[in-house]
Amino acid sequence: MRRALHSVIGAGSGMQIPLPAVFHFRSSSILRMLTSVSCLLLVCSCTTASADQLEELIKRAGIRLVAEGSSATAAQKSALAAFPARRLSSTNRVRAERVLNQCTQYRRLPTLQYTIDEPIYRYLLEHPDVAVSTWRAMGISQFQMWQTGPQEYEASAADGSEGIADILYRDANEIIFICEGSYHNLLLPAPLEASALIWFRTEYKPHEEGTHIVSQSADVFVHFPSAGVAGIAKVLTPVTSSLMDRNLYEVSLYAVMMSRAVRNEPEWIVDMSASLDGVLPQRRTELAAIAQQQRAALKTQQPQFPDQPPRFVDRWVLQSADQKPATTPVRRDSTTPASPLIPRSPRRNSQNQ
Repeated sequence: MRRALHSVIGAGSGMQIPLPAVFHFRSSSILRMLTSVSCLLLVCSCTTASADQLEELIKRAGIRLVAEGSSATAAQKSALAAFPARRLSSTNRVRAERVLNQCTQYRRLPTLQYTIDEPIYRYLLEHPDVAVSTWRAMGISQFQMWQTGPQEYEASAADGSEGIADILYRDANEIIFICEGSYHNLLLPAPLEASALIWFRTEYKPHEEGTHIVSQSADVFVHFPSAGVAGIAKVLTPVTSSLMDRNLYEVSLYAVMMSRAVRNEPEWIVDMSASLDGVLPQRRTELAAIAQQQRAALKTQQPQFPDQPPRFVDRWVLQSADQKPATTPVRRDSTTPASPLIPRSPRRNSQNQ
């Protein structure tokens, strides 16, 4: 499967990204930033690729920096003033404001521009568990993420780190989601707890050969319940901010890779979709269908965005078509295999308390 990707990400405009370099990043760093399962996993993860290697990959992938990241107070005030709280339901607004009002670390991530295949880019944004499953299918990570509700996800890593991620609001160009997680490490006396609110925004512009240029920006608000951890985080802000920026670039490299794969070698995406695990059965068919879409030059066609936020009716579906959704989510014990729509984390019971 990795050999197949050499031609996928190397095709087009003479670009040749060395596959081992792409996959040499510590996979948990990329996936945890992609899913934002736990903000501590977001800010404390590290990679093994050098800064020079990453810079070279970014250049070859055609990822353009539009605006530098910032942790300035002025940027935070600007983000708070522009935050679309009114679009959230009353319950979700309370959860969001809890983090915003107790924010101990803020970062406006770099604004980036790059070429994508819009259908697969949007699909992976809408279904982060599918994105995570593709990494397992490629054999480069055992990170787990599963859907536990219409707009709810849980995730865990091999080191015991775990978290939940809930989408509070979504429309054609914006996603607001909240994360609550704990970071485990043998060097720590106890797991570190944190919450984060991420406001992710995109703009799409038609490009050559039916592709699109995406401009993406994001604001991250982090809350550490522990005053001691919050104090250390403030001291380490320059380091953690750099790591968040770096992880964003890595996620964008993944988006470029998948966008090129679906155009240059769609059969590879189709084959991979059949081996996805930890996702609803229909996701395999959906991903394969996206890969099989006819792609032609659409230089004059404007992207069609819905007037209303997309519905997620199909998400609250159990594994079998013969079963009906449970009225109350079923908790699973430690012996039950991870499965979509079966909440596990005790955080589900306490998040609104």
